[in-house]
Amino acid sequence: MKKRTRKRIFRFASLTAGLLVVVLIIYLGILYTKITGLFLSRGFPSPSIVYSDVAYLKKGMGMSRDMLIDKLGRLGYTETGNAPSSQGTYEVSDNRVSIDTKTFNLPFYTLQSVQAVVELSDNKITEISTSGGKPLDSLELEPEQLAVFFGDDFKMRVPASLSSIPDDVINAVIVTEDARFFEHGPIDINGIFRAMLADILSMSIRQGGSTITQQLVKILFLSNRRTFRRKITEAVMAIMIAQKFTKAQILNAYLNDIYLGQDGHVSIVGMGAAARYYYSESLGQLSLTQSAMLAGLIASPMRYSPIYNPGDALKRRNMVLSKMLKYQVITQDTYDRAATEPLDIKLSHITVKSAPYFVDYVSDQLKERFSKELLTRDGLRIFTTIDMDTQLMAEQAMDKAPAELQGAMVILQPQTGYVLAMIGGRDYNTSQFNRAVMSRRQIGSCVKPFIYMLALESRAKQGFSQVSTLEDAMLRIKSGAGEWEPQNYDKRFRGSITARYALQHSINIPAVKVAMQTGLDKNSELLEQLGFGADIPSFPSLALGSITTSPLSLALAYTIFSNNGNEPQVPVSIKTITDMQDTIIYKADLEFKSQGTAQGCYVVNNILLGSTTEGTARGLREFHIAGDYAGKTGTTNDFRDVWFAGYTPDVVAVDWLGYDEENAIGSPAAQIALPVIGRFLEMYTDMHGGRKFDIPPGIKFACVDRHTGLAGKGVTNCVTGAFIAGTEPKQGAINSVIDWFRRMLH
Repeated sequence: MKKRTRKRIFRFASLTAGLLVVVLIIYLGILYTKITGLFLSRGFPSPSIVYSDVAYLKKGMGMSRDMLIDKLGRLGYTETGNAPSSQGTYEVSDNRVSIDTKTFNLPFYTLQSVQAVVELSDNKITEISTSGGKPLDSLELEPEQLAVFFGDDFKMRVPASLSSIPDDVINAVIVTEDARFFEHGPIDINGIFRAMLADILSMSIRQGGSTITQQLVKILFLSNRRTFRRKITEAVMAIMIAQKFTKAQILNAYLNDIYLGQDGHVSIVGMGAAARYYYSESLGQLSLTQSAMLAGLIASPMRYSPIYNPGDALKRRNMVLSKMLKYQVITQDTYDRAATEPLDIKLSHITVKSAPYFVDYVSDQLKERFSKELLTRDGLRIFTTIDMDTQLMAEQAMDKAPAELQGAMVILQPQTGYVLAMIGGRDYNTSQFNRAVMSRRQIGSCVKPFIYMLALESRAKQGFSQVSTLEDAMLRIKSGAGEWEPQNYDKRFRGSITARYALQHSINIPAVKVAMQTGLDKNSELLEQLGFGADIPSFPSLALGSITTSPLSLALAYTIFSNNGNEPQVPVSIKTITDMQDTIIYKADLEFKSQGTAQGCYVVNNILLGSTTEGTARGLREFHIAGDYAGKTGTTNDFRDVWFAGYTPDVVAVDWLGYDEENAIGSPAAQIALPVIGRFLEMYTDMHGGRKFDIPPGIKFACVDRHTGLAGKGVTNCVTGAFIAGTEPKQGAINSVIDWFRRMLH
């Protein structure tokens, strides 16, 4: 009986053991498939980076020495005490700045490094030359990094193939972390026994004895907890990885996945990202000492951080160099020289988001084109239109607006539709709502230039011009909705006035009459084509800006006045996008639509140029704006919204200020919105200069009385007016009693 029982027990134990073996084999098989599959499919996740447009330094450009130094700082350049001899460095000597620019791969060409000297005087760039003395008209600098699109883990990677990683980096890592990497298998038995002895003596897990393969497994699949169970799992998984992949593949993955520090809440992962962060260099440009410093970080990025613990970092780097000497990958002379070199850190911080409202605007467009996985893993490079000097000017100008008001501002290049700057609110940290794009408010009198432009063009054959007489008197308009009686801002009537005077001084009643005489349907159609909305009602009130739109849309519409009647189809914020192989996968097309004649737009420019000296925009005289400039105020009847649209031949700037809750402001646009644009245009034209509006064919000029519009030899209060050919005044000046009284009334 006992013998039979023992046999049963034996058979049961054997069956159980066999079943466990089968389960273990199945489990290991599944684990092997899963691990190798994940290893193969994981790739090297790399975030997409958003860049500004390239920057230029030009002879004659307005720029102070401090502005130039600030610009170089934003680009990650570091100041040296002597002539710069490496890329990304500069030296300041009185009013001379010597720069060694960086090599940078742009979508269509490579920006080569140049050693240049920039001389400044009276806040202007007076000379640019090479370090050898060859004169240069301009110096091109790489774009600024605006933002990085991460996944959920906020890891910064710059992937690199093993063949592109310098030998110094590879050797420094191997001698420090696993000197026998190419000799042992996935597990180093000798190393394990040494670690086990230390652990037993200390009664805890103190030493790892892990190979590079085991470390990679821990990085990819396991936690950092030091337990015997984890060590066993780590060893098993390392064996599986080693069965499937070569040493080169494992080392390449390790160098791209190792954690090497923290920049705020962004993890620096891989040697490529570390080279960029700690040295502002590409991986291929690292020196021996830089390679040794990065290799020394692996054991403890915080303890050996050159930022927080430079003394320990220097000792650790020299320890790595000594190991490289021990294993004969460097000579004694090389070691002796390298060990005396300073750390020489040149930090390049990972900018998560500059110009945040603009970045959000770009982000929304990217999400329409690309998946989240592509943006956060495939290392796209997005080159945008934003000019950071212009953005900073806009921010500086907006900062001086009344603090209690919300605000938005858009700067466009009229000849391209490029968005040069964007402000969507007064404080991004408080509110991320982008008012420049998403907020639609009534634009008030900012609509009037379009009303007059259409009249000047469509009624030119009837002789309508800027000196045509309009009657500013009480007006009642009956419709199915009842009776409407428009009012002027000051509740006054001026009698007979010229169209020029009416637009310059933003008189409401003449604007309504002009729109009705031209045709309300025609005006609605024009405003729809300009992008103010669809199905705009043909009501007389549209002539006073009862329509709603965003600052971006208004700025786009105003480009026609600087661009001969041509409006870009859309505002352009992204120029090009490249993938990790620098292949262009997107390029913006510049398309335009004709919204008016060049002649009609120029006449409006001529009128609004006058408004800066005698009309509602005369406050611009307080600012030193170079070249021609024009502008139009916009204030809603209830003072809930104030606008100003200012422009030059080269730039259009529109701002809005008000309350999100649409409370009354109590002051007109000339007092609140105009000064913001005035400050901006002063700074912008000081840097870039100014020029006159181009005069298209078919324009005639005449000296006319600024009040009566009469022309002739007897005109004493003369202003030069522009006219579409055939509409120029032919009537002589009448110095009569009636004319004298008309002057007195004004």
